Amino acid sequence: MIVIEASGGLGNQMFQYALYKKLEFIGKDVAMDTSFFRSKQNLRELEIGVFGVQYKSITDKEAAYMRGYGYQDTITDKIKYKLKPSKMKIYRDTIESFQTEIFEMDDVYLCGYWQSEKYFKDIRNTILEEYRFPMETRERFEDLCKQMQEENSVSIHIRRSDYLTEQNAKVYGNICTEKYYENAIAYMESQIEKPHYYVFTDDLEWTRSYFRGSQYTIVDENRGKDSFADIYLMSQCKNNIIANSSFSWWGAWLNENPEKKVLAPKRWFHNHEKDEIVCDDWIRIEN
Repeated sequence: MIVIEASGGLGNQMFQYALYKKLEFIGKDVAMDTSFFRSKQNLRELEIGVFGVQYKSITDKEAAYMRGYGYQDTITDKIKYKLKPSKMKIYRDTIESFQTEIFEMDDVYLCGYWQSEKYFKDIRNTILEEYRFPMETRERFEDLCKQMQEENSVSIHIRRSDYLTEQNAKVYGNICTEKYYENAIAYMESQIEKPHYYVFTDDLEWTRSYFRGSQYTIVDENRGKDSFADIYLMSQCKNNIIANSSFSWWGAWLNENPEKKVLAPKRWFHNHEKDEIVCDDWIRIEN
């Protein structure tokens, strides 16, 4: 069996589930471990269910035994794991490279986000079917999406709130700078006639002060449990300017416009020299 640990926010959960579908597609016995979302230190929620996806899962006890630790361990549990350790190999995502070897493995527990379309690009149609948004969401934004299709629409994603914390800033901060967005918008202006920008953000105050003018529409309707709808709306724009965020990555990847232009930051992390996140046909922009 191959077990994939589910963790992180919705965008990362979508990467993990997409890998699950690929492993299932090639005939592997695969399951998800969702115990992370029941741990005391976790501040995230398991959100992948918004798509109505189905997957095989393991129990928290099974997951703890495979890892050699659990999120709710008792002293007895810890002794048990030490006396009779699991033979399950733990394999981690390196982030910097596409790890093709995982497709040849069995009896392995996979930790990480697996942020590359290369893990599932060849089953794109399957993933698009899996990530169909609820009918309620599609009906709610029917008029807005029609407007997006009538214009040369471009989504812009601004992620600031958690990226401003000291810990996250060391990894993700000061990458999607004001200069990055200026360069990205300038590129779009040179390629597209009369683009109209739909701006999505977790920092409305800053965004409203920066993106002014009739060419910008700030989308501020989706909060809390409805935040996933922003991914849907980004995917309905004809083109995308994304942040170094898996959230807007999926908004761009789910965009089915065959002529789309997707702009992404040249560098995704501070603590890695390279990455496989940005798709080969997307355009990297300096900051």
